[in-house]
Amino acid sequence: MIRTTNRTLSRSLFALELLAIAGLNVDEGVRRLFLQHPAQLGGILYLGSSAVIGALALLRHRYPGATLQLVVGAIGVSSVCSVVGYLAEPAAPLAGDGETVGLVLLVGSGCHLLRARAAGTVAIAGGLAIVLAPILRYGSHSTTLTISVLWAVLWGCSVAIGLMLRDADARREVALATARNRERLALARELHDLVAHHITGVVVRTQAAQVVLADGPEQDLLREIEGAGAEALAAVRRLVTMLRSPEQESPLRSGGIVEAVESAVDGTANVELRLAPGLADLTVAPETVSTVHRVVLESLTNVCKHAPDAQVITVSVGTAVERGRALLRVDVQNDGVRPGRGLAHRAADGYGLVGMGERIHALDGTLTAGEYGDRHWRVLAELPLPAGAAPTEGTP
Repeated sequence: MIRTTNRTLSRSLFALELLAIAGLNVDEGVRRLFLQHPAQLGGILYLGSSAVIGALALLRHRYPGATLQLVVGAIGVSSVCSVVGYLAEPAAPLAGDGETVGLVLLVGSGCHLLRARAAGTVAIAGGLAIVLAPILRYGSHSTTLTISVLWAVLWGCSVAIGLMLRDADARREVALATARNRERLALARELHDLVAHHITGVVVRTQAAQVVLADGPEQDLLREIEGAGAEALAAVRRLVTMLRSPEQESPLRSGGIVEAVESAVDGTANVELRLAPGLADLTVAPETVSTVHRVVLESLTNVCKHAPDAQVITVSVGTAVERGRALLRVDVQNDGVRPGRGLAHRAADGYGLVGMGERIHALDGTLTAGEYGDRHWRVLAELPLPAGAAPTEGTP
């Protein structure tokens, strides 16, 4: 329903713009070609620019992703015509309403859709092109100054409307994010209340059965059921913790550690991948596989963003045993740290490391990130392995 309404509104706006631009161009064409004898070269040039800029303004509905190119093209055409008019025929009859309407529409769309810096540049350049056009083409008479003021008002209205639409989009995105987070929290509560409750019941009944059948042959089977239930309960609680964080939106990955690491590294240049022998045979929980994929992918993204001059990126995955606990180690290093300009300050501005840290802590692991050695940046994640998982031969 909402999409249908938006589509209908967009078509209505396109039809109104088409009628306005076509009407202004037809009126100007009649005056330029039929009522003016002989037709002046500057008038014909202005008529052509008006038609071109009007067409560019209408094309923004068809190609919203090319708004910047359309706006720049329209400003360029208008500026060229103003310069030609200033040099060739400064006394040509006043015209250009269709051209101005097209520029106003494009500037408003630029303020609405483009990024902040590009939108500001387009607004300033478009304003200068709109306001200075009558003065350059027809001289600084009282009539042209009045027209410039009127067109400046139109430009200001277009910028204001574009910024209002931009603010509305931002508010809508915030509202959608809030709604998604609300649904995520509701799902987390429901998952904990229903699934965790039933799993807890299974574990309690299994423990009671062990007491009743203390001397029975079913003890080993009951212990396995109890252990599986406890592990499932811990996994549910970890998933609930992840669902409570907006940063944890990536789904759990199926498969093994090797596939997760290789898929995260795929497509990144200058990456040296080091995988410990026997890593493919390591059995870990799906949430651990997903976390490893997230750590490697986020680390490589940070390298591309904050250290584009890095020559060597090393991704090492292996296992280790510390204090009697088996750990899975994910080590990502790069040599893109410049002296006196480490990545710590820049990386701290984002939430990638924060999200990784929360996800790893939910699995009872640790995350270390910072400068390492000479001109190196290191992200080290250590995740606990289940008791039944046999460590590989170590980190390569």
